[in-house]
Amino acid sequence: MTSAEAISPQLRIFGAAVLLVFVGWVVRLVRTERLTLRDSLLWLLSTLVALVTIAFPELLFETAHLLGVQVPSNALFVLTILYLLLNLFSVTVGVSFVSARTRRLTQECALLRAEIELLRGDRSSAAHPSEA
Repeated sequence: MTSAEAISPQLRIFGAAVLLVFVGWVVRLVRTERLTLRDSLLWLLSTLVALVTIAFPELLFETAHLLGVQVPSNALFVLTILYLLLNLFSVTVGVSFVSARTRRLTQECALLRAEIELLRGDRSSAAHPSEA
């Protein structure tokens, strides 16, 4: 069985259709500003790789051979797990950055509120010196 015969035409068409719907969904999320363009690039790139793999399944067989894996689906699983780990790391870095920024902004906001209250207190005591 050749690499092209390993994946049936129906499965290839179905996979390509699912991936194209996914691309449309990602584009829609970017247009409605629910997903940033920077975050969408990783998803669009991985979808492009999947589309190329569906169009040319022999690439998966060659990749499996280069990795020393006997069964191409095992190579696909390993590469998918690696991709998911990299994606998870990227999201973790982003969350960490946002968390630190939120903490810094919260501290700045608290300092500004304290300064406003201090200024309001000085102004009210200056307006009513007999009450002091």
